[in-house]
Amino acid sequence: MDRLKNLEAKGQLELISGGYYEPILSVVSDDDKLAQLKLMNEFIGKKFKKTPQGVWVSERIWEPHLAGIINVAGLKYTFLDDTHFRYAGLAKNEFFGYYITEEALKPIFVFPISKTLRYKIPFSRVEETIGLLKSFLCHNEDILVTLFDDGEKFGLWPHTYDWVYKKGWLNNFFSLLTKNFDSIETIFAHEAITRFKPQGIVYLPCSSYEEMTEWVLEPEGFSKYELLKDYLKKNDNFGVFKDFIRGGFFRNFYRKYARLNYMHKRMLFLSRRLHNKTSPKDDKEMFKSLWRAQCNCGYWHGIFGGFYLGHIRAAIYENLIQAEKGFDKKYTKKPFIVERADIDLDGFQDTIVKNNRLICVISDRGGTILELSLKDKDFNLLNTITRQEESYHKRVKENTKKNIKDAVTIHEIIQSKEKDLDKYLIYDKYERLGLIDHVLEKNISLEKFNKQTNFWTLANEVYTVSIGKKKNGAVLSYSYQQEDLEFIKKISFTKKAKFDVEYIFNKNNLLQNYDFGVEFNLFLQSPQDIILVADGSRISGADYKTFKNISSLGIKDSYKGIDVRFSFDEADVFVMLLHSVSSSESGFEKSYQQMVILFINRINKESFNLCINLGKEV
Repeated sequence: MDRLKNLEAKGQLELISGGYYEPILSVVSDDDKLAQLKLMNEFIGKKFKKTPQGVWVSERIWEPHLAGIINVAGLKYTFLDDTHFRYAGLAKNEFFGYYITEEALKPIFVFPISKTLRYKIPFSRVEETIGLLKSFLCHNEDILVTLFDDGEKFGLWPHTYDWVYKKGWLNNFFSLLTKNFDSIETIFAHEAITRFKPQGIVYLPCSSYEEMTEWVLEPEGFSKYELLKDYLKKNDNFGVFKDFIRGGFFRNFYRKYARLNYMHKRMLFLSRRLHNKTSPKDDKEMFKSLWRAQCNCGYWHGIFGGFYLGHIRAAIYENLIQAEKGFDKKYTKKPFIVERADIDLDGFQDTIVKNNRLICVISDRGGTILELSLKDKDFNLLNTITRQEESYHKRVKENTKKNIKDAVTIHEIIQSKEKDLDKYLIYDKYERLGLIDHVLEKNISLEKFNKQTNFWTLANEVYTVSIGKKKNGAVLSYSYQQEDLEFIKKISFTKKAKFDVEYIFNKNNLLQNYDFGVEFNLFLQSPQDIILVADGSRISGADYKTFKNISSLGIKDSYKGIDVRFSFDEADVFVMLLHSVSSSESGFEKSYQQMVILFINRINKESFNLCINLGKEV
């Protein structure tokens, strides 16, 4: 911080505002947009005695209404890719200067970031970068070119440290800039708006940088998109059509990933509750927890892990739980709460059950548990993902690698970090949740279950729910009814950190030839710190385990200090660790996500009882 203060005092940098906890502004409420911008403005004012004029829009995710919010926050300008301008229909080889945009007569200035310059720095030789800048020169007229980019490319991204520092790129770049000061001058944005006139008014569509619009596409759509791009590369000799193709819309990440959609809507649901009851002025710490939970990193997925990184999701839930605990303690003041709402807007009602120990959310779809949060740990045990096909999985299968010396951006240097990743490319046919009901072929193996064969699931069926409330408790009854299979799943809650599940089969003709299974997914962050206790016997390691005829299974996670105990009617139990194949800055990798537990009722076809105890003793 002291270095930044010194640089600012010497006139070597301009402080830019933004959402304090770096949310994607377009996907949080307007109240939170404005509050986060003001919080950053206040921070800069307090720490640096400066009033910022510009704002950084996280990930350059732009929607037109943001102009009004930025204006109201007292900020004058922002920076977006020149790609945004091309998507708006403006046809130029390069975009110079800056423009005006507005929302309801609330204007701001927008600087177009040069994509050609952004891709040159620092991936090309210094002489090429300086040559590009000189190519922009125009006789008797100053040209304003904007560069605004990731600091990570200067040493944090793979291979960039050696290139930027050890091989001298940065020193050489500054040296050549200094030598060419007569023709290339570096200035701040606030200086630019006094020295240059705007290029006119422009209205930019909902968009982001090009790669983000590609990542949001479903694999089938992405394949078609790539075919079109390849066609244009071969046939669009003058590049006149490339500006008219684009990928998808950022918000469709929440269509693409149901578990991500739940987390996002859970955040919005809590935000609305807080703003309807109180204000940041009265409950600053409560709102800070909410705003921390809006940090953008976990709300999308591209070449950089994002939503697939469990510790990032865990941090979001940790702050959501803290905010909700503070709200309930101050405003709800009830030891036991049962509410109904469609939290994730999937068209199915959810039941929210809360006591002083737990937050549990159960969907009418399959009577499955969407969230199981421990209040004392600020931890969601159902912070899970579902394995699904990704566009880059094709590259994993082909095991293609691009030589680093041929790569020009971070997006082209990704390669596999480990062998045999293709064997983990298994895709689930239902969302990985809690209390998922399955009909299993007899003698199904753990391997077949993992590969999603030899069973069918009731996870997507609509159950009929009735709720019986009692003092400091409730019983939720979920009924499933088909021609040859009828049962009721009763989930009973009290004020304790536990709940009981009772299956009562009214019609079990189907189960004469099949077995009934109940799946429970548990997010535990550190698999190497997990110990299983099956019928009192301790077992280290939980990769793939099959237990025969047991009636209790304890799971001890020493990393987070979490103990979970399942007590149940005698059953066979499968335990496995679920991995996904995702991408990171340094390559494709196998990522641990959660533990999967399947209870198989092979004995009693009349009923099945299961107790989940989240207390301290296992």
